[in-house]
Parts: sequence; C-alpha cells; structure tokens
Amino acid sequence: MAAYLDYLQSEGFSKYEEARKLSEEESKKDPDNNPYKSKYLAREILVDIKKKLENYDSDSDDGKDKDLVIKLAALQFHLGLNYLDTEELSSGEEHMTKCYESLQECRMDKWCVSLNVSALNQLGVLWCSRSEHKKALEFLMEAKDLHEKYKHEVGGVPYSVHETLQVVSEEASPSQREKDFEKVHTHTLYYLAQVYGQLNEPTKSASYCHTTLKRQLESSQYEPIDWSLNCATLSQYYITQDNFTQARHCLASASRIFSEANAEEAPNDDDDKSDNWTTATTAEHLQHRKADIARCWAKYGLALLQYSKDKKEEPGVQGASAEGQNNEGEDGQDVGKLTERFSSLELTSLENAITDKVITSFEQGREVFLAAQRWLNEAKEYYVLDGHVSDHIEITKDHSQLYKLLSYFETDLTRRCQMHKRRVDMLQAELTELNPQHFLLVCRQLQYEIAETYSEMMDLKMQIADNTGADPTPHAAKKINQLIKQSLSYYQLFLDSLKDQNKKMPEKLENDVLRPAMVAYFCMARLHSKVITLDLQMGLSCMSQSLELYGKVVDYCTKHPESIQRVEAEYELCKEMVDLLPVRMDRLRSNMVQ
Repeated sequence: MAAYLDYLQSEGFSKYEEARKLSEEESKKDPDNNPYKSKYLAREILVDIKKKLENYDSDSDDGKDKDLVIKLAALQFHLGLNYLDTEELSSGEEHMTKCYESLQECRMDKWCVSLNVSALNQLGVLWCSRSEHKKALEFLMEAKDLHEKYKHEVGGVPYSVHETLQVVSEEASPSQREKDFEKVHTHTLYYLAQVYGQLNEPTKSASYCHTTLKRQLESSQYEPIDWSLNCATLSQYYITQDNFTQARHCLASASRIFSEANAEEAPNDDDDKSDNWTTATTAEHLQHRKADIARCWAKYGLALLQYSKDKKEEPGVQGASAEGQNNEGEDGQDVGKLTERFSSLELTSLENAITDKVITSFEQGREVFLAAQRWLNEAKEYYVLDGHVSDHIEITKDHSQLYKLLSYFETDLTRRCQMHKRRVDMLQAELTELNPQHFLLVCRQLQYEIAETYSEMMDLKMQIADNTGADPTPHAAKKINQLIKQSLSYYQLFLDSLKDQNKKMPEKLENDVLRPAMVAYFCMARLHSKVITLDLQMGLSCMSQSLELYGKVVDYCTKHPESIQRVEAEYELCKEMVDLLPVRMDRLRSNMVQ
C-alpha cells in the first residue's frame, strides 16, 4: 500500500469527514457576526490534508500516481468550493481551475468524471456571476458534453465527488452514485437555462429549464416550492410565444407540486410551542409563494384575453386555437403540443379551471375574467397595500386591465361603460391611499390610467348618443362633459407631477416620461375638442385650449428633434391641427359676429 494511503486510512479520511461536517452542517449554526466560522475551520483542515498529500507526491520516484492525482484534484475542488462559499471568488477560481486542469488526462475515468463536471459547473457559475455569460457558457457546455460522452462511450456508474476521500466501507451504492451523477448533470442544465436567459436566447433557456424540471420530477430530487416557482415562471415564456396550452400545463403543474409543500408544512398538534415562530415564518413563506403562483395564473388570463382581442381584430379571423391557427386534431387536442408535458402529474382538474382556446364571445371571456379575478384576489391576500405597495398596485392595475379586456367582448355599450367605471373606482381607491412624495412613480401610473379610462368612457357615451341618430340629450351632454372634465383633471395631475419646484415643466423631459407627457398633451387637446356646448364663446375657448395643447407637442419636438421618433404619429397630427384650428376658429368668430 502506498504511504499516502496509510495516512488517509489512519487520519486523512476522518479529517476530511470532519471538514465536510463543518461545511455542510455546522456552518448553518454559525452566528451572524461570524457567518463563515465553520467554513474557515473546514478550510484549515482541507489545506492540511492537501499539504500532506503533496509531500507524498513529491517523495514519489515512480512518476505521477493517478489515484493520488485524483485525490489532490478532489481537495482542490473542495477548497475551491469553500472559497466560493465565503465569497473569495479569485481564490475559488484558482482552486477550481487547478482541479479541472489536473484531471485532463483522466477526465473520463469513473473516479473523476463527476468531479470534472462539478468543477466545470462551478466555473460556469463563477463567470456568470461576473456577467461573463459567454465564457460561462463555454464551461457549462463542456460539462454537458462530458456527461453525455461518458454515458455513451464509457458507461458504468461513476464515483461521486466525495468518494475519493472516503474509506471503502463508506462508499455509496451504485444506485446512489448514479443518482448523484445525474443530479450534477441536472445542475448543468439548470445553469445553462440561466445563462441562455442572460444571453437573450429565451427559447434555449426555456428548453433547458423544462428539461431540468422534468429531470427533477422524475428523480424526485426537488424542493416543492422552488420547483413550483420555476415552473410557473416558465409558463410566462410560453405565454410570450402564444402557446397557451403549454403555459397552462406549466401553471397546473406548478399548482400541483405546490400542494405538496402545503401538505409537508401542515401544522401538527403535537408540535412544541417553541416552534411557533418557525411555523409562522414558514406559513408566511408559503402564502408568499402561493400568491406569486396565483399572479402567474392571472397573467395567463390577461394574456389570453389580450391575444383573443388581437386575433378578433385581424380581418377574416374567426375562432382559432390559441396557438394562432386552427390546428386541432380529430380528437380535439392541439396537434404537436403533447411533447413538453410532465406526464407523471394528474392535472385534469387544474387545467380545466381555464381554457387555452381563443375567446370569441363575452360568455367565454367572462369565464376567463372570473378565474383570473379569483387569482388576483388570492394574490392580494398576501400583497396587501401596507408593506407591499408596488406589488399591490400592480395587482390592482392587472385587475383594471381584466375589466378593460373583457369590455372588448361586451356588445352592450352601457355595460361596457360600467366596466370602465369599475376600473376608475378601484384605481382611485388606491390613489387616495398613496403619498405622492413617497410613491411618485406609482401615483403617476394610476393618474394616467384613470385619465385614459375616463376618456374611454367619454367615447362610449358619445357612441351611445350617436347611435340614437339625434343630438345628445342635455343629460347625455352633461355626462359627456363631466367625463371630459374628469379625464382632463387626471391628465393634468400627471403633468403637474413632472414639474420642478418652481411649478414649471423641465426644458427637457426624461426618456421615461417623454412619450407619456406628449401623449397626455395630445389627448387633452382632443378632449377639449369633444366638449358639447351651444355657447359659441365656450366652443371658441375649447378650440383655443386644444390649439395651445397641440402647440406644446409641436414646440417641444421642434426644440428637441430627436424626440420626434418617440411620438411620430401624434406629432404629425398635432402639426396638422396647429394649421387647421386657426382657420376653424376664424370661421367661428365670423359666425359669432353675424
């Protein structure tokens, strides 16, 4: 037996286990003021073992001992992991690189292939943390290829990253080794999903994410909450691809697996009262993640309604499948959509909660609306206004958009107007609770949407009046003018929020408010032109205000030509109106004189 093996058997293996216990178990108990205490102690032990093995290596006259090379590489790996855990990235990279480089001649050996793949994974993660995503991709693709090459060309069950430094009696079973090796590969695929996402290649990212989730499910190696959130997040990609069947399947899968977390964390009457705080914390975490999944479901409903609206507006398009074209098979299922499923999960009841087909009627739209509304209300149970302002307001805005999209499928204009009134009521209720000094951006968003909604209500009321074939009644005219006044007031609130301390608009607007501000001026000018009045003087005043507001857009774009591309359509219309309105105003003045 080689001398270094005597050392390992008598002392080295037990010291390694001590270091491992410090890193994996004791470190969880470290105090906040010394969070890496156990990690540092583990490092000292690993460094000591490594030095002693290196002494045996230098004393050898028979050339490099392959087993010793692998054991030293394993120590480099664990030291690298230790440095990465303590956020000492440069040292971590150095040790991981040495591990990787020292294994090149035996990279396909069953004793070190898992070690090699793990080192490549860590290097990939390291470079990703430095935003060097292309370099990270190189390491991760090499890890993926190495795993596949070993499986195809070598075969057999490789040893885990710990077994090179363990006594034979503690070696894992072949089935456990296989599970560990596949888990390392699953990590590779997960990291690839993240890197491709950062490289703006969403299709590849989604593919790797789905494969990762499927492997975790099949091997039962997953944490229910994390798995559910990742799957729900994946659904949002499929929504962007208009693949509502796949998106719904991911959401149903997320809900199904999340129910496991609820079951695992259900309170036990026999639990010690000292665990009450932990139980409460866990319950809050569950409620938080449940709300996040509910929001993803609601986004699905919103996207389906929006997609259906867009499809209905396309000429010659009737009820198509939600993939953008009618490609249903004889059995009524969408052709080509069964390959990306989690076949082990029973999801019928969850998937039946909402359709995946294009909405073609108000009744169908109402079903989607009610389902999405339930999910939004569920999300609001956690995301209350006090403490979660931004999220709470986003949920309310989504609720408002639900009403807006459903109204598109309503043929009764009065009922459509009532839906918009619901939007105004919920948005105004939130706005009154907010302090503009602390939540300026959120207040601006609400003011703008309320202004737009009042304007939509005004258009509907005018359409109702036009459908009668007669001039608006005094009551209808009064209502229309009130809506115009309300819309103008909220647009003005938005514009006032852009002013400086001297109550003046800045000479140059920031990019994020440039278009909203110009469109606000444009819409206000249009609103003034819609005022219903028999008073010619008032009519002239409204035209004058319209001219002034159209002029603001033209003047700003003339001073800042680079801004024209942001509001090109509105700018062209404003230029036309600036030329036309003076002529109309002169004509009206002539009528007043006569």
